[in-house]
Amino acid sequence: MKIGIGAAVAASGLAAAAQADFIGWTASVRSVAGGSLINVFAVTNSSTDVLLNVYGGTVGQPSAGFISTSSAGGFLQGAGAQGVWAPSGSQNWTTLDSFLTVGGGFNTTTQAFTGNGSTQGDPPWNVTYTDVDTGEATTVNAFNTASNDAGFTNPYLNSVPATGGFFIAGTSSPARNLSVLGANRLAYVNADGVNTGASSAAAASAGFGMMVGQFYVTDLSLAWKMGASMRRSDNSVSQGVFEFSIVPAPGAIALLGVAGLSAGRRRR
Repeated sequence: MKIGIGAAVAASGLAAAAQADFIGWTASVRSVAGGSLINVFAVTNSSTDVLLNVYGGTVGQPSAGFISTSSAGGFLQGAGAQGVWAPSGSQNWTTLDSFLTVGGGFNTTTQAFTGNGSTQGDPPWNVTYTDVDTGEATTVNAFNTASNDAGFTNPYLNSVPATGGFFIAGTSSPARNLSVLGANRLAYVNADGVNTGASSAAAASAGFGMMVGQFYVTDLSLAWKMGASMRRSDNSVSQGVFEFSIVPAPGAIALLGVAGLSAGRRRR
């Protein structure tokens, strides 16, 4: 696909963050019926690293995270069991659906990345609504609950909760080789206006990573700033908060990115 050049965004960040095993985020885009699938990967410089969680940080703080879109209809989700943010079982990335995951794998036969159905919202994405049948206030976890005829409408179809994160309730898979992304993997836009679709040049070229999200959108629009914790082979943990955004522009797709921010402190 052809990617248009957008306005340059000055790069900033700490050298220490770039040297950590968790490098940042990279993205791939595939054209599908009704729009595009944007997949985001946490990238690393080691195939033995394991992703533990993705976190949003604290509201009002410089490292506070977000995931949002300006695409018409928001993040589109599949029917039935796929109508939630949690992956449906080992759902793979060929489905027309939006989901978040930690610990997914890669099917070497179908060449498809997969989600992990044990992914959970952290802290719980609790929403209280009035049940139209009972008239009572009911609280549900919006990470695992689809909009329904009892009166619940998931409020997180355009933006996740301000502090919303997710983690794996179980064992996470190690990093995968990202060479299979091929031409679908986006490049990096630096301060000189060179194309970008990652949080840094290092993230755009990193060899290994784990899928953390898929976004089905009618228009290419994704604003992403999140932190992650990654465990090294010696059981030490590296963390960081990084951001990038994919923004539709008239006549072209402008991909804007900024380098990693200072490492965030995990609240779990």
